[in-house]
Amino acid sequence: MAVLIVSYRRADLLERALASVDKWIPDARVHIWDNASSGTPAVRELAESRPDVTWTFSDTNLGYIAAMNRLMAQVPDHDALQLNPDAELLGPLTRARAVLAEPGVAAVSPTVIDPDGRDEPWDVAHREQGVVRNLVNAAGYAKRLRGRVLSNLYEGPHERVDGYLTGCCLFISRDAWNALGPFDESFFVYGEDATWQPDARKAGWSLRLVDDPEPQVRHASGGTVSDDPLASVRGDDLLRAAQVIALGLEHQVGRGTLFSAGATVLERFQRSKRGPRQARLAALAQQAAGRPAVVVLTHGLRTAAERQRAVLANQLVARGHPVTLVCLDHLGPSVAELDPRVRMLLQPWWQPVVDVADTDEALVVGGTTAPEIGFATTWRTLGRAVGQRRYWLPLAQDPADPDGPTYPDLTARALRTADALLVPSSQHHVDLTRHQWLGGPVLVAPLGISPADPRPARPTSGRVRFTVVTRLEERGNTTLLIRALDALARPDEWSLDVVGDGPDRAVLEAQVPAYLRGQVRWHTDPTGPGEALADADVLCVPGVDDPFPLVALEAMTRGVPVVASATGSVPEVLDHGAAGVVVAPVSVPAWTEALRGVLDDRDRLALLAAAGRTRALEHYTEAAVADAHQRAFVRVLGHPFPGAPAAS
Repeated sequence: MAVLIVSYRRADLLERALASVDKWIPDARVHIWDNASSGTPAVRELAESRPDVTWTFSDTNLGYIAAMNRLMAQVPDHDALQLNPDAELLGPLTRARAVLAEPGVAAVSPTVIDPDGRDEPWDVAHREQGVVRNLVNAAGYAKRLRGRVLSNLYEGPHERVDGYLTGCCLFISRDAWNALGPFDESFFVYGEDATWQPDARKAGWSLRLVDDPEPQVRHASGGTVSDDPLASVRGDDLLRAAQVIALGLEHQVGRGTLFSAGATVLERFQRSKRGPRQARLAALAQQAAGRPAVVVLTHGLRTAAERQRAVLANQLVARGHPVTLVCLDHLGPSVAELDPRVRMLLQPWWQPVVDVADTDEALVVGGTTAPEIGFATTWRTLGRAVGQRRYWLPLAQDPADPDGPTYPDLTARALRTADALLVPSSQHHVDLTRHQWLGGPVLVAPLGISPADPRPARPTSGRVRFTVVTRLEERGNTTLLIRALDALARPDEWSLDVVGDGPDRAVLEAQVPAYLRGQVRWHTDPTGPGEALADADVLCVPGVDDPFPLVALEAMTRGVPVVASATGSVPEVLDHGAAGVVVAPVSVPAWTEALRGVLDDRDRLALLAAAGRTRALEHYTEAAVADAHQRAFVRVLGHPFPGAPAAS
């Protein structure tokens, strides 16, 4: 038996949980994964006193589900007790362990004592989820109606569970885990039990609740965030999002969308929720002190581009704006990076009703997909109907079509109704409007990153180590780069590291001539840009599909010189050749000549590296992104507000 704990924030509660494991299950292996938080230093101190425990300290907060999957992978031959860090064992769990050993049992939970007396010991067992049951629970009536069809709670202890068991102290069968696979990581925290366990039941496994004569576990809900009101609100938002995902958000019309709509109605009209909500929004408006509220739209928080929306939300809330970030489709790992002051919601585009501080003015910033446009335009209309001055600023960051209109006609018409169009660079706007008019005013709001420390100087002799970091697709021009290097006919002077993965990896590898396969090395996705660029002398960006390649900025801030195709915002980012090499036209001969220049003048690389870093730090940091958006807000509103940067 292995005891697995994902720790977060509270080292004191974790120490108590460990002491209870020592007392009642002393023979168990204990593995702890600490998700990075403000409490990590204290957890590290605790780890120093417990060398008998296997510790993993994550550099980022992966979320509970991803972390637990990794812990399960650390103990491949063991059944597991997944224990919350704020739970405390009160007994040896003898009956639960015995039931887990029975054939066909996937998961077992003991009854759990709530020290506050709010929950019954058997309330860790839930009936099958449904829209109505979840709404009854959200309204606070599940306990009053327990045992009835509308409630998700059982009337009394129910050994064979037809829904799911919550996981504060949950035994998982290794045989079931191997048969069903890991938890679904589309959840961040909460929700894994409401999907993995029903899948287990459908596959013929059983879920069991064990009611011991003596209490075995004590647990208070939300213990790790009980001392932090902002973290508690985020926890509530993540729980609601998990319910939406579990019920289904397919194509914006699943059962989860009905639950989301119902929960929104409850927040606004249920008496017990209406007053606190109005007080909170009024308090946010007072704290804003004249700054407009901001809604940031994104489909999710998985990709680097989507992460930019989280970065923007964090920067704006740090500058005093009340900010709500709305995910329309899914969550993602960047949830962990969100400032706790940012309100985070998951709901479909056709529910453009979100909490916005009671400020006189509010703005929505989002992309140009149909769902984002539908949400933003309707949100603007609804707000104006009740007297709030609302504005829509779409981010036009899509690759421009060189041969025709970039956007469908209906999309272009909608964009022309925007209060301002935000583009990552002036050149990108030229590219977008070569074949269609998109309206105005047009304002530049670039992307940006958190600056990295510069690397030590690289040697100016020996092979030049070129690196390309890309998604491996044929259209990414990786083969063009290899052909250009081959055309140099100087094989002893270079090597190429191709970093990334994608659907065309095997095809691209097969296209490399046999005599170059020792010089072209292929690497899977690294843990981050620092690892990808650690040994690079030069970053190459041959693709033309990304109008604003963030990897170029990652290289520039680290002092890695960049050679990139002249597409989209690249010429402006590289200061038209002063801060990097701009390759035009995008062809094998042009790339060959650019690479020849690199090999012929190694001393120039250091100058380009320094110029690139200076330019990135001046124009493409996360703070610079926020500055650009605030200037755009001032332009649209027609007046300054506290903390807004001066016009540039």
